[in-house]
Amino acid sequence: MLLPMPPMPTPGTSSGYAKSRQYAILSLLVAQSVLVLMRWVLLLDILGGFVMALATGFGWYAYKEDLHITFLCYWGMMCLINGVFDFVKFIDYWVHDPMPIFASNLPLSYNLSSLTMLLVPLVTLPGALIAWYIYKDASEGDVGSYGSYSSRDQETTPLRSSGSVFGRSSFQAFGGQGQRLGAA
Repeated sequence: MLLPMPPMPTPGTSSGYAKSRQYAILSLLVAQSVLVLMRWVLLLDILGGFVMALATGFGWYAYKEDLHITFLCYWGMMCLINGVFDFVKFIDYWVHDPMPIFASNLPLSYNLSSLTMLLVPLVTLPGALIAWYIYKDASEGDVGSYGSYSSRDQETTPLRSSGSVFGRSSFQAFGGQGQRLGAA
């Protein structure tokens, strides 16, 4: 793998937190699907629409599989990367275009194209945020209200003191007799 990342949580039944975000995920997936079509038709952005369609496909598959955590993480990572690139693309368009982003004297197709470029990052970046919260919930535990995490005492006891009397370990490194290879 190119990026060092923590292991994915074990897929299973989705958590209560993930199920509580099911309708938000559904609405984002519907909006992303509509924006894929708008990118292809209005902007003629075939490659960008294709990459966004791949990300949306991961999201739809995760949704179909009862919010499968692995595919939600794939969807979230692709939404993050695609959303950042599309946000930068929108800023570049905004800065270099001599025309305003929206104007009543310009044709409807121009305003719809500008709306599409504005909405793509506004729909993909929240998908990355929701997927991150669901990932944190699946890997660490309870997600508190409004996305804050409640601290849990999970594996905080040092291994040195486990199973020993008075907190001292009976294990001593490099103690005992050495062994040679080939000796019976």
